[in-house]
Amino acid sequence: MDYDVIIIGSGAGGSAAAYGLAQAGIRTLLIERGPVLPMDDTTLDVSKVVLQGCFKHSEIWLDRGGRQFFPSEYANLGGKTKWYGAALLRQSAHEFEADDAHQCPAWPFPYEEFVPYYDEAERLMQLKQFDTEPDLVKIVQGLQRHDPRWRKEQLPVGLSERILEFPNDAHHFDGFANP
Repeated sequence: MDYDVIIIGSGAGGSAAAYGLAQAGIRTLLIERGPVLPMDDTTLDVSKVVLQGCFKHSEIWLDRGGRQFFPSEYANLGGKTKWYGAALLRQSAHEFEADDAHQCPAWPFPYEEFVPYYDEAERLMQLKQFDTEPDLVKIVQGLQRHDPRWRKEQLPVGLSERILEFPNDAHHFDGFANP
């Protein structure tokens, strides 16, 4: 079969793009290299996730000096969004600008051109705002004493508010995948 668009990665961005394109009648193929996550709570098990690294991809990468390293990447249906608390942040407007100190050119499009796409993705993902965890508030307060630019903000997350009905899941959704 022929496709008009091929999207690599089923994370929040890839899935939202695939959905929008398919809804517009564009023949779209979404490719994900990782498996479906198990539904048996092993993705919430500290020993399996942190100590054993059971869900990390074992691919070897090379740095610019040609040295091998393991990037601690996850590959699974739903992408890394599953592992990072479903936090769905927009890039800031300044991140689209050139950064001469790091030899990074500006994006070919300004932030403003992405706003309608961000709005649509956030609507599709039904983003919610949850209260900032008390421990994180304390960490930010400590950081602010050294650098006042640090601030606390509620994260927009792609989670149903029903997660609060499942205390085990609600206390493990950052850094642990909830299939």
